[in-house]
Amino acid sequence: MKEAKPEQLSGHVLVVDDDPILRGIAQATLQDVGLLVSEAEDGAAALISAADLQPDIILMDVMMPNMNGFDATCALRKIPEFATVPIMIMTALEDMESINRAYEVGATDFITKPINWVILVQRVRYMLRTLEVTARQQQLEADLQQAQKLEAVATLAGGVAHDFNNLLQTIQGVSELLLSKHKGDTGIVNEVGQIISAVGKGSSLTKQLLTYSRKLVSEKKSINLNAQVLQIYQLLLRTIPKMVEIKLDLGSDIGMIDADTTQIEQILMNLAINSLEAMPDGVTLTIRTSRHIQDTPGPPQRVSLSVSDNGKGMDEKTISHIFEPFFSTKAPGKGTGLGLSMVHGIVKNHDGEITCQSVPGEGTSFEMLFPVCEDSKLTHECQQTPSIGGHETILLVDDDKGQLDACRHSLADAGYTVKTATAAEQVTKILCADHIDLVILDIMMPGMGGIRGLEKFVEAMPDLKVLMASGHAPSEEAMETIDTFSRGFLHKPFSRERMLAHVRDVLDETRPKVLAGNR
Repeated sequence: MKEAKPEQLSGHVLVVDDDPILRGIAQATLQDVGLLVSEAEDGAAALISAADLQPDIILMDVMMPNMNGFDATCALRKIPEFATVPIMIMTALEDMESINRAYEVGATDFITKPINWVILVQRVRYMLRTLEVTARQQQLEADLQQAQKLEAVATLAGGVAHDFNNLLQTIQGVSELLLSKHKGDTGIVNEVGQIISAVGKGSSLTKQLLTYSRKLVSEKKSINLNAQVLQIYQLLLRTIPKMVEIKLDLGSDIGMIDADTTQIEQILMNLAINSLEAMPDGVTLTIRTSRHIQDTPGPPQRVSLSVSDNGKGMDEKTISHIFEPFFSTKAPGKGTGLGLSMVHGIVKNHDGEITCQSVPGEGTSFEMLFPVCEDSKLTHECQQTPSIGGHETILLVDDDKGQLDACRHSLADAGYTVKTATAAEQVTKILCADHIDLVILDIMMPGMGGIRGLEKFVEAMPDLKVLMASGHAPSEEAMETIDTFSRGFLHKPFSRERMLAHVRDVLDETRPKVLAGNR
């Protein structure tokens, strides 16, 4: 009967003994099961070899010249990188004092001579498996700590974005009021236009923060990805140096996707600029689209969007960190480290997947997969643009006086009768005293708050039309309530035209509201 080959192990063992015959037997035995073996003839040599070779396990004799095994083990335990490395004492000493001494200096295990090599191999196998379990546990702990850090940063980013959006909303509203009052003054128009332009840039920054924190409310619509890529291609031609060639490889009949056009533009611009900074002169950037058919469980039909370059590429260690916020390969002060984490957040916000493949010296490719639209017949472009003025009565509810005044003036200028409240608790009294055609209700307010107020008001008056507004992305639970009870959501900062268009759209809407209890 053929003898079974011993299970092969993986690891590096340092054998420390002044007996060359024993070292030779240990080396042959351990190499037979797949282990890498190094040797040292005494304790002093063991310290040097361990520092150079970084073994996984050390087998240590006790009675040796220059430095005995007890002293060598004690010295190794004082070195941080060897504080937890398994050390097995091998000795002919069998008295209890020697055994106790071995464990006192930090030995992991103890085996007496003459050595039973079968037992020694089994003990080495056990120590290696213990090392694997410990390494996995440490990795899980590190992943948990990283996840907690990212969650904390995401929460902070979302909170900062909310407060900043509220400030931007006030600046936007007041600036538009100034424009409406001084249309004939070219100087004021130009200066206020610069303020509004700065608001747009600030809004873009908060979108990045909200995208990173995955708390961005997307303005999605059914789009043709090829058409979107062609638009961004024209922008890239004006942005990227002429020595970089841009190639398009757009698939036919790829279908429509549900996406936010601004965020798709952010994805492509970030990836293109990221590739540009990683490429020497005279290289190629390729953007591809295609229909992706899923063979394994998952969405059956998806659209693939890839951005590839033939630049310097990245190693595996770099790839493992590229989507982390604030991670950057650029020199200090040359980048925020938020670009790729923002791309990752946008893709996930679109129920998509993103992967990166890269080879040092050969280039990098990012591929994103987006679900195909189930119904792509109706797009925002083919919807009729409503009139933005009216005569109805609107109740504005917001605890920020600056925003309240700016919105009130904009609505009044458009012909509406406007009433205001600074807390949700004031709304019921106003609704009972006056006929209100529409309530614009802020979400983040002290007291009852917008979400609880929304449920209370619509349950009491099922025909009441409510439009929600906030500079912060609502939670999934809050968004479900908004979808159920309200007629829409305005994300701050919004322009006067956008607000008036939404208001007119809601006022003209005749569909009955389906409440949670009537589903």
